[in-house]
Amino acid sequence: MNYNREYRSSIFAMLFNDKKELLSLYNAVNGTAYTDEEEITVNTLENEGVPVYTR
Repeated sequence: MNYNREYRSSIFAMLFNDKKELLSLYNAVNGTAYTDEEEITVNTLENEGVPVYTR
């Protein structure tokens, strides 16, 4: 199955551009209950265009 990685990356970035929504995703994936979205730092790899989210 072929996927357009640029399209998928753009959709992900658009959906999780809001830190509150990103924190909700992080909590769901990791089984955590963090509440302060201001503690999130978003880093993007320049050459790859792949967002890397850290807390």
